[in-house]
Amino acid sequence: GGDEGAGAAAGIGPGGEGITASAAAPAPAVVVDPEVIALREEVLVLAAASSRGQTDDGAVLQRCRRAIEDLERENPTPDPAASRLLEGQWRLIYASEDPTRCSPFFWALRKRMRGISDPNPLSRAFFGGDDLLENTLAFTDLVPIKTVGVATQRLERGELVNQVVVGVFPTGESKMTTTCSYSLDPTDPSVLTLTVQKTQVLGASLAASFIDQFSFPSGEFLGDSARVRMLVTYLDDRLRIVRDADRQAACFVFCRDS
Repeated sequence: GGDEGAGAAAGIGPGGEGITASAAAPAPAVVVDPEVIALREEVLVLAAASSRGQTDDGAVLQRCRRAIEDLERENPTPDPAASRLLEGQWRLIYASEDPTRCSPFFWALRKRMRGISDPNPLSRAFFGGDDLLENTLAFTDLVPIKTVGVATQRLERGELVNQVVVGVFPTGESKMTTTCSYSLDPTDPSVLTLTVQKTQVLGASLAASFIDQFSFPSGEFLGDSARVRMLVTYLDDRLRIVRDADRQAACFVFCRDS
C-alpha cells in the first residue's frame, strides 16, 4: 500500500518499526520552489527577530506565527515522517512556548499528569488555572535566574536525542538530555511515534557536579504516557517544523546544523 511504499523509502517497516540499515543511504534531494524558499527565509529572519519566539513584542510574534503557518501549507516533502531528510542534527530556532518544551519528555509528562488539579489556591489564582503541571511550569518559566541556551535534536536510525542547555545561577549550565526511540506512525505518514526512554543531566559545571551524569529512567516513571506523537508539518533539507500531535498549538521550528 501507500504507507508501505513510504516506509520502505525511509527504511521503516510497514508496521512502523525502527529504521533499518537502508536508511544509511543519502536522502534524496527535495525540490523547493523559489516562492517557498523566500517564505522559508522569512521564517528564519522572524525566528531570529523574535528571539526563538520568546520576545515580548506581540507584533513580531504574530508575523512569525503567520509565516510559519504559511510555510507549513507549502510543505515540499510528501510523507515527511517517512523521509530520510529527518535524520541529522537540528537546532531549535523557534518555540511557541519555553524552548525547554521542545523535549518530548515534557510532552509525555503532560500526558502523565493530565487531570491532576493544583491544590494551592494561591497558585491557581496567580496563574489563572487549576492544572498542577501547567502552573508548575509557568512558575519555573518566571524564575529570573534561569537561562536557556542552545537546544538541539539529533535523529538517527530510530533514536532521537533532545538536548537543551539550561543555566541556573549559581550552579552554572547543564545539558538536559532526553533520549527517545522513534518509528513511523503506521496510520499517518506525517507523524512519528516517540517513546521517551531516559532523561539525563550531562556536562554540569563544577558547582553542580553533584548532579552531573544523573540519569532518570523517565520511561518507567511515565508508563504508557511515555509514548507521544510528533507531527511533522514541514520538512526540507534545511528546515523542519513539528508540532505535538496531541496539542498542536505547541510548535517548534528547527534548522539543520551544517
